[in-house]
Amino acid sequence: MLKNDIQITDLDLNAYVDNQLSDAQRFEVEAYLSRHPEAAAQVMRDLALNRNLRRALTPPPMPRPLLGMARRLVLARRRDATLRRVLRIVPAALLVGLGWLAHAGLGPLSISEGQASAPTPPLVTAALSAHEVSLLRADLASQPEITELDAEELRAATGIRLPGFDPDWTVRDAQVFPSPQGPGIEILFEVPDLGPVSHFAVRAGSFDVTLPRLIETPDQGIAWFQIGETAHVLIAGAERADALLDASQTLSDTLY
Repeated sequence: MLKNDIQITDLDLNAYVDNQLSDAQRFEVEAYLSRHPEAAAQVMRDLALNRNLRRALTPPPMPRPLLGMARRLVLARRRDATLRRVLRIVPAALLVGLGWLAHAGLGPLSISEGQASAPTPPLVTAALSAHEVSLLRADLASQPEITELDAEELRAATGIRLPGFDPDWTVRDAQVFPSPQGPGIEILFEVPDLGPVSHFAVRAGSFDVTLPRLIETPDQGIAWFQIGETAHVLIAGAERADALLDASQTLSDTLY
C-alpha cells in the first residue's frame, strides 16, 4: 500500500501512468502529486506521451458515412434478432398488440440510442447552461460583451488555468459563470471553419487526466476533457463535431 511520500517511488509513478494501480493506490499517488509539482509535471508529460503513442498506433477512423451505415446495420441486426426471439416466445394472440405498441413508440423495441446512452456528466450540463446564457447575452444590446481576455486575472480569481487558444479565435464574450462544481469560466469565440464556439472550464473537484471525448446531439457537438483538476467543455454546431474534437485535442496539448 502507498501511505506516505517516502513510499512513492518511480515504479509507483510509472504504474500510475500505465493505469496499473488500485483506486486506493491512485488516490495516494494523486495526493503525493498535489504536493510535488515537479513530479506532477513529469506524470503529465508521460501521460501525454502515452496518449500520442496510442494515437499513432490507432488505425484511422472509419469515414462518417460508412460509420453511420455500419451503425444502422448493427442496429438492424439487433432488432431482427430481438424480433425472432419475440416470435418464438410471445403467443400469436399478442403479436397484434406488440406491433401496435412498437408503431406507437411505446414498446421495448422503441428505445432510442439517446435514451440508452450513458448519463451526461454534470460538468457538461453546466457548460450547456453557460453556453445558452452566452448566446442570450450576445443578442442583448443592454448586456455589454467582454472581448478582452485576461487569463492570469481569471486564474487568480478562480484557480482555473485556461488552455492556449489559437490567435485566430476571436473572443466575443467572457464571463465567470456559477455552476454546481463552483465558479467556471465561460468564453464565447468566433472560430474560422467552426463558427461560434463556447469554451467552459471548471474545477472538477478531483485530479484526473481524461482524453477528449465527443458527445453528439441533433443540434450540437460537445467535446470535453480534463487535465489535472480542471475540466474543459467545448460546444459548437452539430455539423462541426469532428472538427470540434480535433480542436479540443489541440487545446488539451497546451495544458501539459
